[in-house]
Amino acid sequence: MSVLRLPCVLVVVFVFAAFVFVSPVLAGSDQEAASSVLSAAEDAILGAYDAFTEAEQAGANVSGLLVRLNEAAGLLAEARMAFEDGNFDEATNFAGLSSEFTREAESEAGRLEVEASYVRFNRSWWFSVGSVLGVLFVLIASFFSYRYFKRRYYRRLLKTRPRVEQI
Repeated sequence: MSVLRLPCVLVVVFVFAAFVFVSPVLAGSDQEAASSVLSAAEDAILGAYDAFTEAEQAGANVSGLLVRLNEAAGLLAEARMAFEDGNFDEATNFAGLSSEFTREAESEAGRLEVEASYVRFNRSWWFSVGSVLGVLFVLIASFFSYRYFKRRYYRRLLKTRPRVEQI
């Protein structure tokens, strides 16, 4: 019986030692991983905000994307609270979801910025073409109006000239 007791005791001691010494190392690595994921999510939200600002300056409507960014910020707040409570897996999951929402919104903001730039370019092109055509119309209309009123003036002038009658 003592022969079986020694291996059992060794297994129990080994498991206890592994739990005592390996668990803090794994917890520390979980904490570091969660911390890095949280900081990456925060950086992603800041980058998305910059992308939204650029898209808005280009003339895009980013109000719907700001709702998504607000949801991502809410998930990041949940991740931060889970991290502070020591639940590193949940913090990592929430931060990952926040990063995913942020990446989607940021790519959508980039698409909207390109679209707004294209619309602005087209609008300015049509305004330029319209202005050139308007100026040409005014010049041509002025030329023909000048010729018409010049002829009319000379006809009236010729009708009013004094006639010399013969005696």
